[in-house]
Amino acid sequence: MATDKKKLVKIVAIVVIAFTAVIAYRIYANLAANKERAGRVTQGRTVAVELGKVTRQDIKPVLVFSANLEPVWSADISSKVDGRIDRLLVEEGDVVKAGSLLAVLDTNELAAQVVQAQGSLFSAQASLEQANLDLKRTEALAKQGAVSVQALDTARIKRDLAIGSLRSAEGNLALLQARLDNANIVAPRDGVVVKRYVQAGYYTKAGTAIVAVADTASLLAKAMVGEAQVHELSVGSKVAVQVNAFPGKQFAGTVTRISPAAVQPSRTFTAEITIPNPGGQLKSGMFAKVEAPGRVRPGALAVPEGALVMREDQKTVFVVIADNKVQQRLLKLGYVGGGWAEVLDGVKLGDTIVVAGHNKLKDGSSIAPSPGAGEK
Repeated sequence: MATDKKKLVKIVAIVVIAFTAVIAYRIYANLAANKERAGRVTQGRTVAVELGKVTRQDIKPVLVFSANLEPVWSADISSKVDGRIDRLLVEEGDVVKAGSLLAVLDTNELAAQVVQAQGSLFSAQASLEQANLDLKRTEALAKQGAVSVQALDTARIKRDLAIGSLRSAEGNLALLQARLDNANIVAPRDGVVVKRYVQAGYYTKAGTAIVAVADTASLLAKAMVGEAQVHELSVGSKVAVQVNAFPGKQFAGTVTRISPAAVQPSRTFTAEITIPNPGGQLKSGMFAKVEAPGRVRPGALAVPEGALVMREDQKTVFVVIADNKVQQRLLKLGYVGGGWAEVLDGVKLGDTIVVAGHNKLKDGSSIAPSPGAGEK
């Protein structure tokens, strides 16, 4: 009984394997037949296309970068001393000049300390004057032998101590006067108040920002440039800047700095483009697109940009070979733009290529120029 069961299992397995093999063979045969049929159809048909030539062109690259606009200069302005803000004299958007008064701290306590220091200074001056008089008298008596050498030394020491006290009083007065002067907070240079952090009456600590001032007469567009493009730029180059807030309008800019070292790990360089902004139209933080001229390639081998065909993320072109057939060739390209593609490898000067109609082609297809379309 067990032997019959095993025989039955073997027979079923053999039948399944044979059935699977038959199905696989039929699928393969159908695919092969379809491929052969498609090949015969293609061989028996010519595709109308437009032709052109591989030529030499002066390639003038235009490098495009994204950037954000920033002020040429900006700073948070703070007080050098602690104190309560008595008056805040500016609002956001106010234009200020260098030395303009921005805020004033409450100076009552500082003013009283200055008066006290002035009194200490007068007292120290009087003490020094008295010490000088005592020293002169002692020196005169010492010449007559009326006082000891020790008394003369004591008079000199008192005079020196009086000088030290006077210097200390002068320094203390100067320090307090500087603090009093620093209670007036001024703009360090021309600019616009772009941010106000506090209100009048707020108690501020030394170094705490009160307002932010920025120079917006010119703005910077900071663009990140790849290592393959950085050699195309040079300081002093004129560029065109487009801002989303002003569609259709271009602003002139100049490349003023290119960072000497790459940012890791992206290996990009920062290029700074200065854009004059005398009317204040442009605002810090706006998004901009920078178009910069690259290094011109005179007489570069080139094909029309429309002739390029993508194949598995690679750019190719159809080249006409013998018997009006085409061969799809992989290209190594340089700059692509402005209607032309710079060719570094893949075709040679004078090759005839397909510039239109290539969507119907594949490698080995037969072609015929379309009526009225000559080689370009």
